[in-house]
Amino acid sequence: MDQPMVERGVLKTVEAAGDVRLERALVGFVSARDVTIQQAGAGPVAAQGNVGVSMGGCGPVLARGDVSIQMGGCGPVLAGGNVSIEQGGCGPMIAGGGATIGRGAFVGAIVSPKVTVEDGAKVLVGTPGAFAAGALVGALAALMIRRRR
Repeated sequence: MDQPMVERGVLKTVEAAGDVRLERALVGFVSARDVTIQQAGAGPVAAQGNVGVSMGGCGPVLARGDVSIQMGGCGPVLAGGNVSIEQGGCGPMIAGGGATIGRGAFVGAIVSPKVTVEDGAKVLVGTPGAFAAGALVGALAALMIRRRR
């Protein structure tokens, strides 16, 4: 079955029951089974399966499967599977599987059961730091609520 492809277009929304491939396009929102973004840009992406970004970018990503970024970037990532980034980056990341931050890549924060950071990669906040920051924010919020009462 052929996958829908958006090439050299600007669209508000692309929604499909199957796979979607974006090439040299700009799309406001994408919802599909698997999403491939190559030399293109998109706003939020919701995928029932995998998301692949190559030489492009997108907003927040919500994927049940794996997320792969090569020479590109995106906003926050919430993935049920593995996440791998090489020569690119993303904001905060939660990966149900493992997370591999490759050469020339960066991530704002990571929460994952297994994290691999290769030489030349940067992670601003790892899993323990992310949990600690979350606990600190929760404690501060509780104190502020108590003082208001």
